[in-house]
Amino acid sequence: MLHSVDLLAGIAWDPFIRGILIVTLAIVILPGSVYLVLATNTGVRVGFLLAAAGLSGWMGLMGIIWAATGSSADVGRPASWKTVEVVTGDTKDATTVEFKQCATKSQKNCFHQLEAGDPELGDAQSSADKALASSAASAPQPGHEAGAAPTSRFQPPFSTPDQYLQVAVWRKDPTTTWHIRKHKITPFGHDKHVDVVQVRPVVQQPIDPNAPPPKPIADQSKPITSVVMVRDLGSLKQPQLFVALAGLMIFFVICFVLHQRDKEIWAARAAAG
Repeated sequence: MLHSVDLLAGIAWDPFIRGILIVTLAIVILPGSVYLVLATNTGVRVGFLLAAAGLSGWMGLMGIIWAATGSSADVGRPASWKTVEVVTGDTKDATTVEFKQCATKSQKNCFHQLEAGDPELGDAQSSADKALASSAASAPQPGHEAGAAPTSRFQPPFSTPDQYLQVAVWRKDPTTTWHIRKHKITPFGHDKHVDVVQVRPVVQQPIDPNAPPPKPIADQSKPITSVVMVRDLGSLKQPQLFVALAGLMIFFVICFVLHQRDKEIWAARAAAG
């Protein structure tokens, strides 16, 4: 008996009951007060339809605003890089992508080399480090506890990121882009693009404790290691769009029911007249 009492005392009932009370009071006070006023003036059924139409229409508009501004707390998956292959040696050995370099900048369906200063260089390199270096792959990620980081499915060819040097980063982006003066417009949205990060092992140099560390130099006698990554666009605005779509669908259904009711009233008045 005492064991059962101790077990019940250990259950945290307060947050559970408090959450139910908060949600119940919010529904009763906010939509409930509007429904009460409408029900006393138009009737129970019509008042409910009017209150539901207002609530669903407001949710549909808020979903559109949340998706446009990104101010909602309920967001989907953020955009990230997904490593699909690690190739050491000739890039022709890659099985997931055909590495064809572009001759001109306007050429499509081929790889363009990213120039120095491109903001995508740092993001792509940091994601490639997780597949190249075992220390970077086992490092804890933001939001994960130490030792609980997701491991790469590829065997990293290096131990630490200081054992290699970035040679080049290539990008293949099939997104249709219109250039109007200094503005870029993507009329059909962004498409998944592929990046190939190429690194080469560095030359082992003697370290002088009394001098600054030497500048890393790529070892030209060693083969290039290429990391093929696909940009996952994520689903950041998907929950907001679902809320907007569901709210607008309910709103239009209720409006159709109210319109059918008005047509019946008009027909009855015409027959009586």
